[in-house]
Amino acid sequence: MTLKVLASLCFLGMVAMLAPLSAQQQADGTVFVDRVDVNIINVEVFVTDENGYPVVGLRQKDFEIYQDGERVEISNFYSAVREDRLLQQLEHDRAEERGEPAPAPPQAVQRPEDQRLSLLVYIDNLNLHTRSRNRVLDEMAGFLEDRMAQRDRVMVVGFDRDLEVLLPFTNDRLQIAEAIERLKKQAARRQVDDALRRQTMRHIERSANLIGQGGAGTPDLASAYQYVRSYVQQAEDDLQRSLEGLRQAVRWLSGMPGRRALLYVSDGLSQRPGEELYQHLVDVFGPGALSQLSSQEAFVDPTIERVASDRGRLVDRVSLEANAHQVTLYTLNAGGSTAQSTVSAEFADLSVTAGGRTNFDQLRQANLSEQLIELAQRTGGSSILNTFNFDAAMAAMARDFDSFYSLGFRSPHQGDGERHKVEVRLTRPGFKVRHRGGYVDKPIEERLADRTLSSLVLGLEKNPLGVGVQFGKPIHSGRGQYNLPVLVRVPLRGLTLLPSGESAQGKLQIYVQVQDDKGRVSELHRHLYPLSLPNDQVEAARGQDIGYQLQLKVRQGTPKIAVAVWDELSGTQSFVLQRVLVGEEKKGKRRGRR
Repeated sequence: MTLKVLASLCFLGMVAMLAPLSAQQQADGTVFVDRVDVNIINVEVFVTDENGYPVVGLRQKDFEIYQDGERVEISNFYSAVREDRLLQQLEHDRAEERGEPAPAPPQAVQRPEDQRLSLLVYIDNLNLHTRSRNRVLDEMAGFLEDRMAQRDRVMVVGFDRDLEVLLPFTNDRLQIAEAIERLKKQAARRQVDDALRRQTMRHIERSANLIGQGGAGTPDLASAYQYVRSYVQQAEDDLQRSLEGLRQAVRWLSGMPGRRALLYVSDGLSQRPGEELYQHLVDVFGPGALSQLSSQEAFVDPTIERVASDRGRLVDRVSLEANAHQVTLYTLNAGGSTAQSTVSAEFADLSVTAGGRTNFDQLRQANLSEQLIELAQRTGGSSILNTFNFDAAMAAMARDFDSFYSLGFRSPHQGDGERHKVEVRLTRPGFKVRHRGGYVDKPIEERLADRTLSSLVLGLEKNPLGVGVQFGKPIHSGRGQYNLPVLVRVPLRGLTLLPSGESAQGKLQIYVQVQDDKGRVSELHRHLYPLSLPNDQVEAARGQDIGYQLQLKVRQGTPKIAVAVWDELSGTQSFVLQRVLVGEEKKGKRRGRR
């Protein structure tokens, strides 16, 4: 989506009294401000004993934090312990039955807002079998109901080459149950990948004349290799889409207050797409067969191909994004404790070849699990693998959400945009510590951009500056697109102006982003507006609004427009969201709610 912006700045009702600073004035440093952006890095720490049970009762003095090998001071400390409310309820009921004074009925945990959990449940339909997905969803209902009881916020999204929000953040049990039922009716597409792999293996066998021709004819290694490459290319494309979708969901979480976690559900992500097919090629044609390829294909070697197909850098991007936004990733392999035999059983009756025979399902399952483990480990989370007892596994995961330590420290780098290692040590021996391995100290401008996206997608608003947004009449520009006039109003009374000679000056940054009815999001546009007002007019102008005028090129429908305004001098930020009807409303379509 393109976003065409034509902007101007003026006082509403007092035109031309407020004007942008000139470039020369800015270069001369007219406004002297030494602003320090304090970025508090919070690290969730999970401490367990030798049996894997949470260790409670530790204090701040029991922890040490090291950033890039240097010890830093712990500025914030919070300890959370889950109380067994079921046992408390039983004790309450038994006391009443005995006619004894009953303790107060157990209440839901009342954690401070900055320690409240926002959990995004991410169902990757592109990488799931229908049966395994629905089995997990059936057992997830109790887990999510418990999260509701703990006052957590839960969001549900589905992915099938594009992200779809099935349920925005809520604490409503009924809405969660309805979202799960809708998920069960969606298409799951891992079986399509299975069919394509089986077809590719059949092509390899036919090219080697092991099937279909009674062993007659000349083996065609080049043809077999091209079949493999065709499969690998599509698998790589799907993997890139999957990881990019996951990275985008992590960014959505960036604007949520408090603790943030994402539960990713799939049948695995291939670290090296097509690895088992390369191995099958060697098994069928023999270890030295690849050297027989023509000179232009002489570079082809299974080992080299596996390295070239390694998508670890994509996983690194996701984990970096998660650590930058302090999002903990939890991964669940819905395939269960044994691999669904999609290759070995079908090809077990083929004759043993020069290369021997490989257990393809075992090789593939190891390949599919590696990235799930890495994503969780790098961000301080955990993985659920090799089990069909998902209920118990998710209950163990819930212990992380309810029994943890939150340690905060001030980043000394002031948004340098670099990755920094973090290590948490216990001064008391004998316990195991788990936490994210680092963070990226994003500049405040990037954090504001991410929060604008969160506001747009998740409907998050916070408006201490009293920002208002008004729309003019859309003007049709052809091909279903319109030029939409927009006026952003910012009350001057809420802005900080500093004296500088004969004028009072300030600095604003305004961010604008649009999402259309199909979920497509425009690029973010950022506008810098230094302000200047004669000293003798400041008091009279305090009751006026600053008017920021722009024109957006949007599609027909009911697009959402997110506007963020940052007063640089005070550090105050406002995020507002509006929907607007553009063009004629399509029949049968209801105008989207704000």
